[in-house]
Amino acid sequence: MKKLEGFEQIGFVVNKEHHVAYGMIDGYKYLVNFLSSQKQYSIMLTVHGDNEDILTTYLTSLEQNPIINWSFYRNQSMVINVKNTNELTVTDLESLMKDISAFCHTNRYVQSCPQCQEEKSVDVCSVNGENILICPECFEKITVNQPVEKSVNLPMGILGAFVGSLIGVAVWVIIYKLGYVAGITGFVMSVCCFKGYELLGGRIDKKGVYIALAIAIVMLAFAEMIAIGLEIHSVMNEYYSLSMMESFSLIPTFLKDGEVVFGVVKDLLSGYVLMGVASFSYIRNIHHMTNTSGVNQRIG
Repeated sequence: MKKLEGFEQIGFVVNKEHHVAYGMIDGYKYLVNFLSSQKQYSIMLTVHGDNEDILTTYLTSLEQNPIINWSFYRNQSMVINVKNTNELTVTDLESLMKDISAFCHTNRYVQSCPQCQEEKSVDVCSVNGENILICPECFEKITVNQPVEKSVNLPMGILGAFVGSLIGVAVWVIIYKLGYVAGITGFVMSVCCFKGYELLGGRIDKKGVYIALAIAIVMLAFAEMIAIGLEIHSVMNEYYSLSMMESFSLIPTFLKDGEVVFGVVKDLLSGYVLMGVASFSYIRNIHHMTNTSGVNQRIG
């Protein structure tokens, strides 16, 4: 099933910008998030009743359905995570929501706001990038009381990314010395740079993402040069008495050898590919966070 395809057929409104569909099923308002990173659907309903144990037992029975990954009920919010397969149809999701609504009617569960925990109609809202069901009054309070984002300290953020990169350099060199391909360190390097920027800079913004990534790219090449210098020192010291500085000064000479260059390019390519692949979702999440942090919007 393609993301949010066909929800209009069951009377739902689709908001592609926020990856969400929402609508009424037998008197209850539902929110269906499409989780693009996991390629799954998350169905949300906010209700409360007198007997929570009955609802917990019901959700446990729902998990016997092969299309459901997991479910939970917490703070008056019911969430059911559904696998997105080629066989899944919007009719399957509609049937599931109809079954949930029938259960809620039978057991006198009523729609409520999870924020104030009162029986109220709810709206679909985006709060800091998270799609939720909340009553208009509580959404207004959240918007009014939204804390002001602290500013980013750019110089300290750059310093933090550099300090974080040194951890990646150390890991690369250690793995290299152990005789393994250190490609996975590309991921470690990028994460350390992001975290370093965030810790010392106060938070990470769009500019910080690209600065930290640029530092990670440069420092990965620097780590490879250090590893080569240490390897030269280790090999040459068997025949000559060389200082560490003398060993590092021989790097340009060794890089004139095609076989050495091939090995360096292979190492770096492995590191950069894994940095890109393994860091993609992390970078995308940070980008999403920086786009949505502090942004509240009523969707419907």
